[in-house]
Amino acid sequence: MDAALLEWCRRLIACRSVSAEGTRRIAELCASELLAPAGIAARLVRSTREGGEQVNLVAAIHGRDSALKPLVLNTHLDTVPPGAPQLWTACGGDPFNARVEGDRIYGLGAADTKLDFAAKAFALRAMGTPRRDVYLVGSFGEEHGLAGAKEIATAALLPAGAMVFVGEPSRLEVITAHKGLMVFELKLGFTPLRFDEPMRVRRLTFAGKAAHSSTPALGVNAIAVALEAIAVNRKLNLALISGGTAVNVVPARCDAVVATDTSIDAPVGGVIETANFEQPIAGLIPLEVVTTTTRFIAALRKYADSGGSVEPDYAPPTLTCNPGVIRSAAGSVTLEFELRPPPGLELGEVRTAVARVAEEISRSAASVSVELGERRANPGFRAPAASETVELAMGALASAGLALKSGVKSGCTEAGIYAAAGLEPVVIGPGPSTGVIHAPNEYNFLSDVEAAVRFYRALLEM
Repeated sequence: MDAALLEWCRRLIACRSVSAEGTRRIAELCASELLAPAGIAARLVRSTREGGEQVNLVAAIHGRDSALKPLVLNTHLDTVPPGAPQLWTACGGDPFNARVEGDRIYGLGAADTKLDFAAKAFALRAMGTPRRDVYLVGSFGEEHGLAGAKEIATAALLPAGAMVFVGEPSRLEVITAHKGLMVFELKLGFTPLRFDEPMRVRRLTFAGKAAHSSTPALGVNAIAVALEAIAVNRKLNLALISGGTAVNVVPARCDAVVATDTSIDAPVGGVIETANFEQPIAGLIPLEVVTTTTRFIAALRKYADSGGSVEPDYAPPTLTCNPGVIRSAAGSVTLEFELRPPPGLELGEVRTAVARVAEEISRSAASVSVELGERRANPGFRAPAASETVELAMGALASAGLALKSGVKSGCTEAGIYAAAGLEPVVIGPGPSTGVIHAPNEYNFLSDVEAAVRFYRALLEM
């Protein structure tokens, strides 16, 4: 790999841009040190809703023939939280310190999707003046509801009808459809139980396996493991529970603080992490809260396994769900979960079904209040059969000497937002996705990044 490209791959991984913390730092780095030296002027558009640390980077490059339909090269610059550093064994415990082993480069954002932005920037730097007008976009907040793309669409920062190439890891396969994403919150209210007898207070840790929430079967949900273990072990009086880092990640860890009047062995799937928990406990969470949450998750999974209709290119179950985050507070436990409907399933149908599941669970909860809220709903996308963007992408692959492949994606991307705004997107990018992104030891292939540069250069010449 070209030394300058590899250095920028390392620098982008090292630049922390966790979604909740903002993209200003990485956007400023890209604008001033990656793009400006090549004569590419980028502006940073501050978020209208999320504060000054969240910015979209937008650079307009005039082409030789402005009569042609323009290109948009879009990549999100934010990442999910890294999770426990010790799980990043390939990076020596530091997910922001890129490590190269053979053809693989490891680090948070390596595949999702910082190195795609590097490939686009290097193609533009090498190209000079492209044939068409080009808009380079580095968006914020993709990992928390496609927030940056929504603001771009609302502000009409991109020309209507433009062909959009949304960067997501696909091994440079042209993705012509992806699922939608709906995020909900279930809040269970209760009166805390008081305990007068002396009890030992301990913290238990339940381990799962992280995975991207679009492929939950590849992970092990630590929240579900914890709730099921506590529900069947009456000696464990739950006081506090906290699990998951983000709703779009299968939770790898769930912590539970329990009180008991006897000695206990670690339950199945759990480890006694703290023998004497010092934090004062005001009250206990009734067992009915635990069983109600467990029954809700089971009912939700049952609906997801049967709720999605048969759809081209998607294997059943086409609708997936992920209970991603759980937190307790005084008098409440909140579960944040998501569902991913295939592009042909109406979001309203999913909304109605989830409400029905919550209502049924609520009827059987005698002393627990159940409140369902919807946090966001993002559309799926399917390119039309005669898509000019798909045709152009295939032509660029051929010109770059790459395999001509197309497919669909289980995850949700910014393409759905752009399609709804009247643009014509596809999804494509270097690196693997399934089992790699939203998990420790995320990696990309250096050869994929180099191939992406060739692809984008060919695209700029068409």
